[in-house]
Amino acid sequence: MRTLLLLLACLGPLSGIAGERCIAIDGDTLVCNHQKVRLTNVYAAELNQAGGPAAKRRLQALIASGEVTLRPLGQDRYGRMLAEVYVSGRRIEQADIGPRAGRGAQWHYDRHYHVRR
Repeated sequence: MRTLLLLLACLGPLSGIAGERCIAIDGDTLVCNHQKVRLTNVYAAELNQAGGPAAKRRLQALIASGEVTLRPLGQDRYGRMLAEVYVSGRRIEQADIGPRAGRGAQWHYDRHYHVRR
């Protein structure tokens, strides 16, 4: 019996991390059990941009609606876990959060324009 429990304890971390307690930081980042998690397939606006607060609310509502499971894929340059996030067995997709933002989206901020003189 002890051997079976030890085997199950060792095999648990090999699969996705299930039953996480998470909160949304913005539309594409969570904090789950004190670790920042960046969703790999969602690109949401920042909180100070149009659509940012709405994306955060949608992500928070999604993760509150069922059991959250993470499928870790690595770390980004900021030390955040990169992961696919599943709620009740369904992967969170871009369409669940809102329009795509970031690279490839249209920017309206001065810092993204360079004027040569």
